[in-house]
Amino acid sequence: MKKNHLLVLFSLQIFLFQITFAQSRIALVQKDGKYGFIDEKGKYITQPIYDEAFSFSENFAPVKVGEKWGYIDKTGKEVIPPQYDYANWFWEGLAAVKKGEKYGYINPKNQTVIPFEYDYTFAFSEGLSSVEIDGKSGYINKSGQLVIDAQYRQAFDFYKGIGPVQDEKGRIFFIDKKGEKVDKPFLEHLILKKQNYIYFYQDDKIGIKNKRGKVLTTARYDALSRMYKNRVFFKIGDEKYGIATKHGTVIRKGRYDDVGSFSEKLAPVKINDEWGYVHYRRGMAIAPRFEDARPFYTGLAAVKMNGKWGYINKSGELIIPCQFDDNEDSMFVKIK
Repeated sequence: MKKNHLLVLFSLQIFLFQITFAQSRIALVQKDGKYGFIDEKGKYITQPIYDEAFSFSENFAPVKVGEKWGYIDKTGKEVIPPQYDYANWFWEGLAAVKKGEKYGYINPKNQTVIPFEYDYTFAFSEGLSSVEIDGKSGYINKSGQLVIDAQYRQAFDFYKGIGPVQDEKGRIFFIDKKGEKVDKPFLEHLILKKQNYIYFYQDDKIGIKNKRGKVLTTARYDALSRMYKNRVFFKIGDEKYGIATKHGTVIRKGRYDDVGSFSEKLAPVKINDEWGYVHYRRGMAIAPRFEDARPFYTGLAAVKMNGKWGYINKSGELIIPCQFDDNEDSMFVKIK
């Protein structure tokens, strides 16, 4: 998760934002330099005692004590004691962990499923995972078999049977699960995850096409957010952000100094150094009064007041007081 690859952070972000487990909600928080977990009422599942931690995935969360990583379950119980030099999320039943200088994979019972023999590893996606061997990237299956030779500078997650890879000259193209090249534009693949449009560039401006290539909006924007229910934040030149449709119809003229992503019908927006939330159709829903704000997930959003973070509901009520330190991963996720 720390490796600076072009698509890794994007892919992990998409994975986390789309977690759809049922029942309880748990969030990772940071206080006084340590990490812990709280439930939706603000009660600690585990006190802030960890030196580092990541969100829950498949009912387990990686946590770091001193220099070693292990895992806790949804009750805060340490189910895999800290023993690894690095630990990734569980995904598709396996987690990539590091011992010494090499990575391998374990199952939830802490049994080694794939030996520690890789220079770097990623999470499994559609039954395959990118691995690095002697500076080259390829793909293994869940039996640890190298099914696509390590020959790329970088290799990323598969999505609907297609994986983006980068060659030694820095060119990005696509392959199928047999390792054969597929003729698909890189940008289209990246943006079309559950979308019906693509962005295109012309003379340093951005426009919008549908997935058949028909131009919906000519290239006129300098910045566009991710489309949400036919609404997109746009920016032209030095103007402020506004809201338009995919056909270019302006819904709200530029008035926002900064914006976040729409989620659950709302998006954080900044006006005159304060953050609030705008509804994708009805306008301002929560008046700007926060120092910072993040998107809603599972009905709650992290907001910052007086230098600390807490959580509000969609009515703007502060459900969990602002008491936590800044943390890059402060959303609630649902777990079983």
